[in-house]
Amino acid sequence: MRIRRGYLFWGLFLISLGVIPLLVRAGYLDESTFAELWRFWPLILIVLGLALLLGRYRAGIIGVALAAIVAGTLVGGIAAAGVTAFPGISNCLPFDTDGTTVEESGTFDGPATISIDLDCGQADLAVVPGAGWSASAEIRGEAPRIEATGNELELRGPASGAHRQDWTITAGADQLDAINLTANAAGGTFQLAGASLSSVDADVNAADLRIDATDATIDELDVGVNAGSVRITLDGATSGSLQGNAASIELCVPPDANLVFDVQEQLTFSHDLEDHGLSEDGDTWTRDGGGPTITLDIEGNAASFRLDPPEGCS
Repeated sequence: MRIRRGYLFWGLFLISLGVIPLLVRAGYLDESTFAELWRFWPLILIVLGLALLLGRYRAGIIGVALAAIVAGTLVGGIAAAGVTAFPGISNCLPFDTDGTTVEESGTFDGPATISIDLDCGQADLAVVPGAGWSASAEIRGEAPRIEATGNELELRGPASGAHRQDWTITAGADQLDAINLTANAAGGTFQLAGASLSSVDADVNAADLRIDATDATIDELDVGVNAGSVRITLDGATSGSLQGNAASIELCVPPDANLVFDVQEQLTFSHDLEDHGLSEDGDTWTRDGGGPTITLDIEGNAASFRLDPPEGCS
């Protein structure tokens, strides 16, 4: 019987992830035991490295199992200890009192780029008709930095460190050309209907990101996610890359899309491409269709990739 190592990893990881907090709540383990456990996160990288080194041997199964159990135990222990175990993380919690509101607006006069650098909070962006833009944020602590010109809008956190910021951004479709996002301990939703973008580039860590490009085009899409999840809906021809580490990636495409995926299958990476009728030739998975061509490099470590999940990508 062939064991699919990606499924083995995620099964053991989720079991370990759930068992530790359960034992703490039941009183069998003391939560203070795990208060400093986060300092040992490099162990996850060590066991993943061992799994990769042993991948060509039968012992690779043991390496995958060990990586899953160690990762699940560490993450479960951190969750059991609670957020108070982490210095400064309270700055990223949702607002328990009214924060301070910052608002600015302007107009793009040429092909424009929006760059968002968010250390904790939420960034919701919607495309609207016209060439104008607006950005408002409810913030905790020091004000963020906003820099704008006729063809660029930059939204960044305060120089002093992470403070929660909940952004609501609108951007006119007439001039919007590119979006760059860097997010840590954050969430984001991009509603891009009506936009024609040359690129969308996102690098997110411990974040939940949704990109809805229904009725939009993105020439180049590059997304990397670490310890988080990304859900993407595409509606036109696109090329680029998707990369996940300890992450979940979901992609929704038109039913008639012509798909070309170059997949780097690591030991702890699972996908469902075969279930959706794609054919494998080496590292390349394809599905012929009469619709838009979507060409992506896909890579994952301790990650999962789902194509057209039944519940959608919303």
